[in-house]
Amino acid sequence: MNCLTSNSEIVLSTAMGPSMTLREQERRGTSLLGTVFLIINSTLGAGLLNFPQAFDKSGGIATAIIIQFAFLVIITATLIILANCSNITNTVTVQNVLAELCGAKYLTLCSLCVIIYSFGCCITFLIIIGDQFDRVFATFYGANFCHYWYLSRPFVISLTCVAFILPLCFFKRLDMLSSTSCLGCGTIVYVTTLIIYQYFALDNTPKSMKIWPEMGTEALQIVPIICFAYQSHMTAIPTYSCMKNRQVGRFGVCAIISMIICFLVYSVVGIFGYATFGIGKVPSDILQGYTDKSAVLTIAIISVAIKNFTTYPIVLLCGREALFGLIKRDTDANNTARILFTVLWFFSSLVIAILVPDIAPVISLLGCLSAAFIFLFPGICLFQSTLLKDPELFLNKDKLLIGISIFIIALGAFVCGVVLMEAFNDLSSTPSKPRLITGFRINLKESLCI
Repeated sequence: MNCLTSNSEIVLSTAMGPSMTLREQERRGTSLLGTVFLIINSTLGAGLLNFPQAFDKSGGIATAIIIQFAFLVIITATLIILANCSNITNTVTVQNVLAELCGAKYLTLCSLCVIIYSFGCCITFLIIIGDQFDRVFATFYGANFCHYWYLSRPFVISLTCVAFILPLCFFKRLDMLSSTSCLGCGTIVYVTTLIIYQYFALDNTPKSMKIWPEMGTEALQIVPIICFAYQSHMTAIPTYSCMKNRQVGRFGVCAIISMIICFLVYSVVGIFGYATFGIGKVPSDILQGYTDKSAVLTIAIISVAIKNFTTYPIVLLCGREALFGLIKRDTDANNTARILFTVLWFFSSLVIAILVPDIAPVISLLGCLSAAFIFLFPGICLFQSTLLKDPELFLNKDKLLIGISIFIIALGAFVCGVVLMEAFNDLSSTPSKPRLITGFRINLKESLCI
């Protein structure tokens, strides 16, 4: 039994059943290390490949690192805020936390945000997987590879995703995915090592790099990619609920360690990738800048696909729970409904990933939801939980918490505005060539064959 019922709402939990022994309870849930792997795996992703270009566009290395670190402090704090609010409300999804603190209407609003964001991310993961295989085949089999049905994009995506993703999507709890999260983290380590290796291995003359931006507005260029790269807040509360020893302090330690690791990885990739190509020459996908046919590069490209294999089930689980919570269905009591919904979700995202010609504008708009999960929802939760505890604000500590929550909400609104502006600029501009937002290509109907 892994469900906890609170105010007639069904949510994920690792709560101990009445007949569960102490030894059985101790075996359930993730350890501190498993929790760290889950957070890192849900955080590190395709955004890693865009960080070198983000360093370039932000106007310099110092600017990118300082802004990233400043956001990192707030991002880590909001993760802990969500875990604490989960304890206060005795719920284990972000939508149910908001519903308990702010009212039932927030359950619908937040659930829809989770569903839309999760489905959009799942489509993106599948497109990225197809991009990586396309590049490998184009490199080793030539531009005519897609004339062979067994190398074509629809067949390869369908075969690999059904084999490696779909079986992982039927689990009810995030802690069952901790082992695959270890694998996902391992692939990131390899890609990071490759980028460092390529900097030293390539016959490079020193490339020009900026330290500080020429204009202050350049610094804002890195804000959207930070929101995309550090978005693990949607899965934070389900991850916290699956801990073996569910305490905010222990989760806080895991969150701090995970975010520091992510910060170091993003910064190392950003610096070495930027240094390899120089000002204005960094590709949107750093792996696209390496043209050799070496085995180490091929493994890195495939590693990106494997990373998305391990992340897709985590995001699907969150989207599935949001939908079932919205229609007030118990995923444990309705195994058939859970399986049917999982299959429908998976194949719908698969078909869209194969057929839709350009989802770049949609993904840009989904960046606003990412900022909402990181800043707006945690800020609202902190504000409401503080008022419920001390409505008159007698304690100075609570006055400070209210001030912090208002700052986080205001920052979230600002970041949403910045991301929206970038999205509308992308929608209104007509690029001279396809944008490499997801990796190898964005226009899926444009044949790679010559």
